[in-house]
Amino acid sequence: MDTDLADRLGAAPELRLASYTYSELFGHPPAGVWHAPGTVTLLADGPLRLTVAARWGAIVAAAPRGDGVIEAIRMNRPDERVHLTLAEAAAGAGPSWAGTALRGARAGATLLVNTDLPDGSGLGSAAATETAIGLALEDLVPGDTAAAGDRAGAAGPVGHRPGRALLGDRGLPFDLSAAGLRLMVIDTRVRDLPQPPIVEHAPVREAAAALEAGAFEALGPMLTAAHAALAAAVPAADDVQRIAVSAALDGGALGARMLVDGPGRPACALLRATLLTDVRRAIVAAFSVRRLRIPRLLTVEPAAGPRRAG
Repeated sequence: MDTDLADRLGAAPELRLASYTYSELFGHPPAGVWHAPGTVTLLADGPLRLTVAARWGAIVAAAPRGDGVIEAIRMNRPDERVHLTLAEAAAGAGPSWAGTALRGARAGATLLVNTDLPDGSGLGSAAATETAIGLALEDLVPGDTAAAGDRAGAAGPVGHRPGRALLGDRGLPFDLSAAGLRLMVIDTRVRDLPQPPIVEHAPVREAAAALEAGAFEALGPMLTAAHAALAAAVPAADDVQRIAVSAALDGGALGARMLVDGPGRPACALLRATLLTDVRRAIVAAFSVRRLRIPRLLTVEPAAGPRRAG
C-alpha cells in the first residue's frame, strides 16, 4: 500500500485501528486490510437463503511471510496467538475461531483478526471471520497482487450491496431507509446452548417477488410466519426468542422471527422507522419484567459484501 491505512483519515475507524494495531504488534504495516460483513438470514428454503449484510463483521489485517508459517492473533484476545506450519493448517490444526479458513493457506502469512460482535449475536460472526481470513490469504498469495488490487474497495463475490438483499446469487432491492423502514437484530445475549438442527421452508421466491415490486412491508408477515414454524420445533428452553419476537410485535413491528446463529438465541424484526423507539421500549420492558438480561438491539442497514478495504 502506498499509505498505511492507519494514516488515512477518510477510512473507517475500525479499519484504521486494525492497521495501527497490526503495526504496533509486528513492527511493520500490514500489506492489506480485509472486511467481511456479518449477515442476517431473513428467510430460507433449505439451502436457499434471503440475506442482508450488516456493517458489523470481521476485519483482518495481514502481510505475507517467507518462512511457511501462519501466525494468527485475535485483536480482542491477544493471548490467543497461534503459529502453524502450512501442513498443520492444511490438516485442520488451527484455532476454532478461524473456522476452516486456514486450511486453504498456500503461503506463510501473519494475520490480525478482529470481530465486531460475538458468535451467536444474530449476524453470523463466525462465518464472517472465516470469510475475511480466507479472502486475506487468497489475496496474499505471491503473483495475485494485481487481482487483489482490482478487488480493493469492491463488494465481494457473494454479491451483497448497500441497499440490497441477496437470494442465492440474485440481488434484490431492499433500501430500507428510503422506504422508511428499519431492520432490528435482537441479540438476547444468550450463549452456549446446544443448537438443534433446523431446516426452514419459507416462501423465499414470493418474498423476492415482493422486494422486486418494492413491497418491502410484505416481508413482515413472512418473517412472523417463519418464526411460528420454527417455534413449533424449538424446545421451550429457548423461550427467550419467543419473548423477543412477541415483544417486538407488541411494540408495532411489521414482523419478527427467531434467528439461528450458532450458540446464540437472537431474533430480528422489520418495523417502520417511526416506531423504532416503541419497539425498543417494548423489548426492554418484556425482558425487564422477567428479570432477564436486556438484549443488545442493533439496527441493520444492508451493506456491502466481503472486500479488500485497503
